[in-house]
Amino acid sequence: MKYLSFLYNQNIIKNFFYLYATLFMLFLIYFFSNIDALGTVVSIMSFAVLLISWLFASRLFKMIGAAFISTGVILSFTAGDSFQTIISNTTSNLPLLFFFSILPWIGTVVKVGGLDESITEMVQDEQNRVEKIYGRSLFTTYFLGVFLNLSAIYIIQQVLSELFKKATVTLRQEFIIKSTLRAFSLAVIWSPLEVIVGLTVDSTGLSYFTLLPWLILCSVVTCLSEIYISRKEFKNVEFDAPFKNVNKKELKHSIIKMLVLLVSFMTLVMTLNSFSNLGFIMTVALIIIPFSFVTAIIMQKFELFVKGGWTAWRNHNNTLQNFAVLFLSLGIFSEGFNVSPLPGLMQQVFGYIDSYVVLILILIMLVIYALAMFGVHPIATLAILFEVLGPVMNSENMLSIAIVMIVCGLSIAPAAPYGLNATMTSQYLRINPYKITKINIGFAFRMGFIAIAIAMIPTLF
Repeated sequence: MKYLSFLYNQNIIKNFFYLYATLFMLFLIYFFSNIDALGTVVSIMSFAVLLISWLFASRLFKMIGAAFISTGVILSFTAGDSFQTIISNTTSNLPLLFFFSILPWIGTVVKVGGLDESITEMVQDEQNRVEKIYGRSLFTTYFLGVFLNLSAIYIIQQVLSELFKKATVTLRQEFIIKSTLRAFSLAVIWSPLEVIVGLTVDSTGLSYFTLLPWLILCSVVTCLSEIYISRKEFKNVEFDAPFKNVNKKELKHSIIKMLVLLVSFMTLVMTLNSFSNLGFIMTVALIIIPFSFVTAIIMQKFELFVKGGWTAWRNHNNTLQNFAVLFLSLGIFSEGFNVSPLPGLMQQVFGYIDSYVVLILILIMLVIYALAMFGVHPIATLAILFEVLGPVMNSENMLSIAIVMIVCGLSIAPAAPYGLNATMTSQYLRINPYKITKINIGFAFRMGFIAIAIAMIPTLF
């Protein structure tokens, strides 16, 4: 229809980043100044951004956003909240949206540092043994996923597609789906750059560094099981591919740079989070840009970084509509849900099993996985569960619940048919997303049950 033709206007789409940048700048000024009048402006603009983003979002996120908004409005009005309060509820998740919007800057630092150029050398095998390449691909995606986030999947999939171009279509697709999506989940469950990790830390009040060793343990155990199973699965499978000579000195130098970058960033996050009341998500978000700029200067890649970072950030924010709809509408739903009778009803259900921690953990996993199959993002599910589990959580089970929420919230990503990871991969490989679900759902349950087993350990002490 002609009156909707503006939705396809490329000039509007290419300049969407101005809208988000303005919102974030006003939000940051209000965050540090706490000026009431500015807070009202931010609330109104946040609600306007939600409506505008909804028009340009994908069909799935339009449905999710409409469901969250309509349900949240009904629940809020039923509880006696005003329309002004409902509008202000959109700002509750602005830190999450701001955090997600600036991730390209840290990814650009890694790219200009030259590590991505060594990926092929890191994954190839001189004899083209698939079980060896699988382990190396798993490690490489894992390594890059910590910093590059979703762009790591895109980069590795391109490299593997080129490497496996002479292999059968079935082998190529299965290898890429397993090695990239599974490794990404293994990496991000302990990354401070992951939204679900930050949300869990802020919602439970636990220290990130209290969770860190348990999350790394879940990651390592699942990774070892994955390598063991893949070696049996791909044993004696070979294909034809050229071998590129490896410059071991340059490769070693690139890996050392990444390790220094990782340790420095983690140390900075730990220090600032300990001496401020900003909240974990805002702490990480506020560190990313200055840390990225300083790192680029030290690497003597500043001009290349600014040019690449600006382009990546602009393109990323021009396509931020889906996540703007998710996070901002989630704020309306979450706040409406909080003031409704529903948390009490769901709390009664969990209350029946509150003496059995393992049953609570299994139920958390099943709820996250089931809703993900219908397109509900784990972030939305976790936001609901945090409200419902409030009375059930205590000092004895909080760590266990936090571990399972993080791991299960991210372990379903390789198998969720409507999730961003699977959607991106299905489009790249030109396959049905449910084929990805079929291949990876077993891995999701394996990772979930490993997390539950490890999460039960703290309850023994």
